[in-house]
Amino acid sequence: MSTTGHGDERRRFSTWVFQDWRANTRYPDSQVILVCFRLAQWSYTHWGRPGLVLSLAYRFFVSLFFSVELPYQAEVGPRLRIFHPHSIVLNPGVRLGADCVLRQSVTIGNAVRRDGSEKGIASAGDGVEFGAGCVVVGAVHVGDHARIGALTLVTEDVPPRGVVLGNPGRLVRVDDGGA
Repeated sequence: MSTTGHGDERRRFSTWVFQDWRANTRYPDSQVILVCFRLAQWSYTHWGRPGLVLSLAYRFFVSLFFSVELPYQAEVGPRLRIFHPHSIVLNPGVRLGADCVLRQSVTIGNAVRRDGSEKGIASAGDGVEFGAGCVVVGAVHVGDHARIGALTLVTEDVPPRGVVLGNPGRLVRVDDGGA
């Protein structure tokens, strides 16, 4: 039997919603997207079939009106910041840590072999910044506090605090802990 009651779950849900809200104070469209995202996630895991229906409605609404694909199945840590939320695409299996930043036209997802089989899905640690138009695909992990430059294609792991630029992406430096 779980010691966590429904009240604890609701507090955690509301805490994450308010943290996301505060992290995006200058972007009301991002606030709306993240409130809807957290509600869709919560309803999907707590309400059964009605929650699934609400989650599907969320996905349709956000992709139609904001051109953002932030699936309710994705694992996204608290305080996600979305600057200029347009043309963002995340695979449902993506895992992002806390305090990440997404800019417009970011794609994070899977890579597929010629035979149609999946190579894996990208993930990221805490505090990762994704530049505008970057693409991170395949079974790669972007380490904590790494920075991915605009228009960069990442197909290999990025170390913590690494800075990756270019197409294909290459590690240009690793920042120290004070930067």
